[in-house]
Amino acid sequence: MEIQAIGARAFSVYIAGEELERRHLDPREMTASDARRIVSGIVESDALGTVSLELYPGRHEVLIFVRRSSGEPEFFAFTDFEALLSAVMECGGELTASLFYYEGRYILAVWVMDGVRPETLFEFGAPLDMPGEYLLHLREHGVTICDGDAAARLREAFWGGGE
Repeated sequence: MEIQAIGARAFSVYIAGEELERRHLDPREMTASDARRIVSGIVESDALGTVSLELYPGRHEVLIFVRRSSGEPEFFAFTDFEALLSAVMECGGELTASLFYYEGRYILAVWVMDGVRPETLFEFGAPLDMPGEYLLHLREHGVTICDGDAAARLREAFWGGGE
């Protein structure tokens, strides 16, 4: 396994076939959850914070790019699940987000990565002007559907991980 820093808030992890075999992983069948487990084993989760993972499987190896978020999350409310799915799909690329169900709405907490906010979220959801502490309220009083990797998990579930 090779780890290489990419600036102050990102790094890459290259894992060759032998290491994947020891972990009983096939690079062509790896999921975002598998990648998150590998990365969290490398860096303590407290030190890692909220991250975006990009997974590039090869025939006998895998490359994982890890980017740390900046600042507090932004919140978007969706009244129906189809609008939420459309927003996630239209954002393209990686989106670091947690998904909750609270008071009859789907709430997506989104961490801005490298200063780039996915503007398509405004087309499908309603922005909520809430402080970062709202995340704690959602975790306590809402139903947590996906924490940290909501976009990747929705893509895997509904589109097989494809863009």
